[in-house]
Amino acid sequence: MALNDENAADLTVLHRLMDQIHQRVREMPENSYTTRLIQGGVPKMGAKITEEAREVVEAAAEPGEAGHKHLVYEACDLIYHLWVLLGSRGITLSELETELARREGTSGLVEKQNRSKPANPS
Repeated sequence: MALNDENAADLTVLHRLMDQIHQRVREMPENSYTTRLIQGGVPKMGAKITEEAREVVEAAAEPGEAGHKHLVYEACDLIYHLWVLLGSRGITLSELETELARREGTSGLVEKQNRSKPANPS
């Protein structure tokens, strides 16, 4: 779905970002960083996610306001690169929200324990 001014105002920046990524997947415009990542496949996207995750952890160890701002910056890089991978596989923000809602109120320990059980295909 291409965004227009009407529905763009109703969506959060996170929704707009995922919509933009899905648009890039469909159109694969030249001179687009997102296009280059997608063309590199899972190995290229995965390498960027790994790199950005390391930078998030490093930034989290930095003290003070500068460290806080650096952590926010690196977290946004990580989210973008993760979402490019997800978007390249056709995953939507709605699917992520549904899965997070399913887990809401469940202990992380219980959720992790349930992962070892076969999934219930609903």
